[in-house]
Amino acid sequence: MPPDGNHDEVLQFGGSGRSSGSRWLPRIALACLVLAAVIAVAVRGTSQHASQHARHPAKPAPLPPVQVIGAGHPLLGGTGGWELFARGPDDLLRIQLALGKILVKYVPPLQSANANVAFVIGAHEAVIRSTDLVPGYVVRDSGQAQLLTGLLAGDGPLIPGPAPTQTAWVMSGSPASPALSLVTLAGRRVGPTIRFQPGGPQVPATAVSDGRGDVLVTTGSFSDYDAGPGFDRPVPGTVLAVGRTSWLVLSCDGRYRHCHDEVEDIADGARRELPGQVAGYPYVFSWPPTGVIAPNDETAAVGESGRGRQVTVHLINLRSGANRNLEIALGRAGGNPPLGGQLNNQSMVWSPDSHWLFVAAADGNLVVVDARTGRVEHLRVRLPPVTQVAIRP
Repeated sequence: MPPDGNHDEVLQFGGSGRSSGSRWLPRIALACLVLAAVIAVAVRGTSQHASQHARHPAKPAPLPPVQVIGAGHPLLGGTGGWELFARGPDDLLRIQLALGKILVKYVPPLQSANANVAFVIGAHEAVIRSTDLVPGYVVRDSGQAQLLTGLLAGDGPLIPGPAPTQTAWVMSGSPASPALSLVTLAGRRVGPTIRFQPGGPQVPATAVSDGRGDVLVTTGSFSDYDAGPGFDRPVPGTVLAVGRTSWLVLSCDGRYRHCHDEVEDIADGARRELPGQVAGYPYVFSWPPTGVIAPNDETAAVGESGRGRQVTVHLINLRSGANRNLEIALGRAGGNPPLGGQLNNQSMVWSPDSHWLFVAAADGNLVVVDARTGRVEHLRVRLPPVTQVAIRP
């Protein structure tokens, strides 16, 4: 938080233009990511019986009080009641746009530099947890941050379950036969289970949301799979952006010399090729998919890298294929962690009405984009740095 307590307007940035270059990671970076996931599964198998005292502090220090920032007027002209959540290194922001009010709660910093952090929003709480073996936290609307316990406190991915069940997928099974089980945000297992074939190519520890309540996983050979209870199917191509009913997929020939973007219907696998050329070069991939598709299925927001490997936000029209560079920096490709900075699959989120795109920019600013014009708007309040964003409908 700013030490002087002032809440003045913060400068944002935006613009238009186009950059060229790759929007995907080199194979070596993805290989490192998959290797790290495999190691995480193995470590999990040897750490299941570790003492809770070794993982959690015995007596947490008292947390600072909740801070309320009042704008005095609805933000962004008011909304239909949905709320925006954002998190930074040690803060959780609950932004009530219709009320013009922002609640800021302190959350102890995660004891890991891992950029893969679960940020799951429930009806009355937010869950924050790294995929590493470090403490995670639940922040209820009516209280302060508390240590996660029980089934939600394990390691590995923690992925939102089907809406509106208030559940999440968590790692279960053994290292030799890993699975994902459905658990309520209160920590109670409710089933069903996503099982993977023993010795199969999929790496369950790489699981992320597929947009509809199941999961996407990748393999050591850079292939994507969609998985859920009772099914596990390969996805031809590389998933670039995830939506509720469709994905934006990069499809290439066998030598990766000719690539194009396709929109795939998640339900039936039907594909539609987008016009235009793909800016990029062969043998490059990305995981996890950082792009997000608007609820109306008209636009995808993706991160593409250009000069100096700087990743910026691009809006892709899912009918015309038109690509607009917003010049909002997300991070730098090829860094450490591989995507650079805190770029992850929750760096961007759409409002439920598809009007606004919220971006956790590389400099820590929360940037708001009007999807109709591509222009950056302002909340006109000073906020703590943010690294992830999510919506509560």
